[in-house]
Amino acid sequence: MLINTVVLFLRDALPVFVLLSMLRVYAGTDWRYLLRGLGMGLCFSIVVVANQHTVSQWYQGAGYELLKCVTLIAAYLLAARMVIKKGKGFGLLATLIVAIFVVPRSADFSVFVVGFWFQKDALSPILFGTTLGLGICISVAILVDVLFSSLNKPGITRCAFALFIAGQVANVVLLLQQIDWLTDPGPLWNINDVIADESEYGHLLKVLLGYEAAPSSFYLLTLFSALLLPLIIRSVLLSRQRAPHSPSEYQI
Repeated sequence: MLINTVVLFLRDALPVFVLLSMLRVYAGTDWRYLLRGLGMGLCFSIVVVANQHTVSQWYQGAGYELLKCVTLIAAYLLAARMVIKKGKGFGLLATLIVAIFVVPRSADFSVFVVGFWFQKDALSPILFGTTLGLGICISVAILVDVLFSSLNKPGITRCAFALFIAGQVANVVLLLQQIDWLTDPGPLWNINDVIADESEYGHLLKVLLGYEAAPSSFYLLTLFSALLLPLIIRSVLLSRQRAPHSPSEYQI
């Protein structure tokens, strides 16, 4: 139970903490907007958990997975907007990204807690695992914040943010394969013997880099497309802005 709780934090809570740190460092978002989005997401997740049985019956039992796909895609599109054209006044956008992104993560965690909370002798392991998992999430979030803040390299931070959101939206492929809406062509390679997906390092790399020990061609295509597309669009827009102006006028 203890290990399960810690792994659950790494899988569902850590992406939220990393997102908060990346939005603060990359977009300079005030914590008020981030906490507002977090609160909204938690409220929406309560509604989802309360109606989970109904949601799960949609589309012949694929409703919950499709809901997760929609939230991941929506959060990605909003975050990609930040990558394409970074600027001030993105507080509301950051709030929406956090609120949408938090819904499936907190819903999954809530289902686990509700399912095991009343089991005999489960309270102590859950509380200890929660404390340990929360500590890991906070530590990683602070490390990400300090690392990219000290680098002071907007280009590197932008690429890291793009990689993070690409790794998250690539999970849509796995969800669609899970409900048989997308065929699984099989893995291109398998390095589970080196770093397993379900290990602590596997979950950490999954959050930060979109790591998959046995990725399919569909997964890699989605990951790299989601990573490169906003960066390419940004480069094209910048080149168009630079063409008719002098060098001193197109700094962004």
